[in-house]
Amino acid sequence: MVMFVLIFLFGSSACLTLTPGSPPSTPASPTGASTQGVPAVTAVGKVVFGPGAFNFPDTKAGLADLTSYKSTLILSFDGTRAGKTEQWSKTYVMLTAKEPASHQSTIEKTGDISDPNPVFMAEINGAAYEQHGANVCNATVIDPENLLTEKWEPAGFLTGVIGAEVAGTETVNDVPANHYTFDERAFGQLGIAKSTGEMWVASKTGYIVKYVLTTKGGATYFGEGIEGTLIWDYQLTNINQAVTFKLPGDCPAGMVNAPLLPDASGILSMPGILAYATTSSLADAAAFYQKQIPSLGWELVGEPTITDTTALLDYIQGEQTMTIIITTGDDGTNVHVVLGNSQGTVPSP
Repeated sequence: MVMFVLIFLFGSSACLTLTPGSPPSTPASPTGASTQGVPAVTAVGKVVFGPGAFNFPDTKAGLADLTSYKSTLILSFDGTRAGKTEQWSKTYVMLTAKEPASHQSTIEKTGDISDPNPVFMAEINGAAYEQHGANVCNATVIDPENLLTEKWEPAGFLTGVIGAEVAGTETVNDVPANHYTFDERAFGQLGIAKSTGEMWVASKTGYIVKYVLTTKGGATYFGEGIEGTLIWDYQLTNINQAVTFKLPGDCPAGMVNAPLLPDASGILSMPGILAYATTSSLADAAAFYQKQIPSLGWELVGEPTITDTTALLDYIQGEQTMTIIITTGDDGTNVHVVLGNSQGTVPSP
């Protein structure tokens, strides 16, 4: 397949600077090439694509229709940099559940990598968690403009193909799939690098079940002074099966799932704490929570402490604790609902 297309050249468009210490930035730039600040030049050129009839440009196609899954991408390099041997690998794993929307992403690294620390990220029960190496695990409210599935979905790091060839049908990872083969022409890289690739696409639902790509190249592909072999090994498993999310032991508690009094105002909701003001009396607020919280599956610990100015209620559910602190003063009644540290596993629905 030969096409005349408009090519936007950023410096040398064939060169992908290999940066093993950082993840791929976009599917089109699998090794982290940066074009920031480089003027764009438009040219008309002849690009040769694969000879087959199968095109698959969107590597995340079909994933949004699954109720849950585990996606794994192992990215490994074996070669040289400035004449010195360089070997490294990075393993990206994402667990996803659709209802309620929950995601967990981990990155494990080995070999010649500038930052070998593992990375943990998750979005569970409205809270976004992140931990790098032995650093403290942080939690914030999920940012809908910065979701894990948009930045760290392993399938999104793969490169779509044009002109792949049919290679039969097989069952892969318990899924009936169509098998395709391709080479560097599927990416318009003829003469830039040598690639061999295979992909298996679910026959009925059209998502990638498995994708393996081996690319051998030199400075033209990887960047000045670098040559070697880059392997992409992607697998989709646990499809529509229950997945279990596990937070590091020192992660803060998640979002507080507790009812509010009807006249709540000045509401503060963040991982581990829910706070607000109310015009209700301290006694009425305490009675409200004494009735509502046990119905949510929480068990009262000890006897409530209630005075004219303060009420303290302690509850436990599994490995989490909930403390409700109600105070009253000249400015009215204030309610604080505090969760203890979240530990252990968090099962999907």
